[in-house]
Amino acid sequence: MKLIQPIAFLLSTVSLTLAQWPNFGGGDFWGGFPGFGGNDNNNNNNYNNNNNNNNVAVSGDTIKIMPVGDSITFGMGENGGYRKYLYNSLTQKGYKIDMVGPEGSNSASANGIQYDDNHAGYSGFQIKEIPDWGRQQGGEGSLFNKLKSKNAVKQAQPDIILLIIGTNDMTANRSMDACVNDLRSLLDLMLADMPSGGIIFMGSIPEFTAYGGNAQRVANYNNTVKKVAEEYASKGKNVRFADVHSSLNGTADLGSDQLHPNGNGYKKMGNYWAEVLDEYLKSTKTSNNDDNNKTDDNKTDDKINDNNGTCSVKITSQGYKCCSNNCEVVYTDADGTWGVENNNWCGCGTGSSVCVGAQGYPCCKTTTKVEYVDQDGNWGVENNDWCIIRN
Repeated sequence: MKLIQPIAFLLSTVSLTLAQWPNFGGGDFWGGFPGFGGNDNNNNNNYNNNNNNNNVAVSGDTIKIMPVGDSITFGMGENGGYRKYLYNSLTQKGYKIDMVGPEGSNSASANGIQYDDNHAGYSGFQIKEIPDWGRQQGGEGSLFNKLKSKNAVKQAQPDIILLIIGTNDMTANRSMDACVNDLRSLLDLMLADMPSGGIIFMGSIPEFTAYGGNAQRVANYNNTVKKVAEEYASKGKNVRFADVHSSLNGTADLGSDQLHPNGNGYKKMGNYWAEVLDEYLKSTKTSNNDDNNKTDDNKTDDKINDNNGTCSVKITSQGYKCCSNNCEVVYTDADGTWGVENNNWCGCGTGSSVCVGAQGYPCCKTTTKVEYVDQDGNWGVENNDWCIIRN
């Protein structure tokens, strides 16, 4: 089951002419330094996407987290970037955390924080496409290629992957369609090598204004990331969207290069990730406990009653409530039928209406104006959020 927090998106796209510095992968602050990547001795040429949407299985008492991405994950401008704040926050909450990945070290210190520095963040890298600077340096610059050559996910076996990637694709003016295809390839690669129950959180990218970046371009890309995450979740894959962008105060949290977060921005990102993971891990624990403690007293024919109505026990066992009567079904999976009330998921019961092809979004109530069309159908906007126009 996927979780979606509705957010507003700008719908129109713009064409950008972007300055590229080939020696630095889109600017000297981006880096594009192959030294961050290490060697490429391990190969993983065959992979199949078989990681289905089951409860996460953490490694005993230790949770293995793998930050994956570009220089924002690496922490350009501040040692450890958001990762040190994430590690510090989760350990203070009582979790035993092992940050994993082919780069970094088991222990580092920055800003008075001791943290596990392992990661898979590569400065200047795009999702899959090799950038211009990378062609001059032996094919560097592709996150897909780097993870594949290092056999990174299979070696690390993370319980959780935090993915933030795409800023360099935007500075290279790559199309949204190309980014969608590259994101799918990257997800398939990582999911194939993750342990059973492992999950990938796809994060939205922060604001930037350098090299032609602007709020509209960033919003369009982040919407693309969200829809890819939902596409995979609808297929039963353990992929969720996380709106990292919403934790930041736009350009106020950018560094002087207007490309990477400043110290305050990295701290906000780390604290945001910590809250997302804390909520997720608590819900997973609750789900597992409920599965182990079910009795015939609280279910009848796989249905359960609560204060709001009747719905599948498979939904309520995950910590969700039943929707009120006659809710609108916006998503269906093996657990049952799902609706949205008060900006939260809930389980629909009998007598509910169905919005065909909504893919987790509500049906449009009144609008018939088509703002966007894709394989899922015709999309409109109501209350500053996407909705599906009924077939």
